[in-house]
Amino acid sequence: MQVATGGSYAISYRSLIPKQGEATNLLVPCCLSSSHIAFGSIRMKPVFMILGQSSATAAALAIDQDIALQDLPYPILKEKLEKDGQQLLPSGAPKQISAQK
Repeated sequence: MQVATGGSYAISYRSLIPKQGEATNLLVPCCLSSSHIAFGSIRMKPVFMILGQSSATAAALAIDQDIALQDLPYPILKEKLEKDGQQLLPSGAPKQISAQK
């Protein structure tokens, strides 16, 4: 805990929406599916803002296409988010932490 990741990390779109058949058109950008440890990092304001932008973009695309969020093809969402300047792939590898003697 309290260790720098050495760069950004990806958060799956699937963590923002329920599985097909569980609920329709529900986005949960602030209570997403994650472990307790991961949520400690996810709860930072910049991450919440990115998750909010991603959720709003997905909702707008689903509304425009008249489809459920679970039916939205990820490549379409990815293209729009990248066009809007969002970084979707990690920027660096995690740092190796050496044991202190």
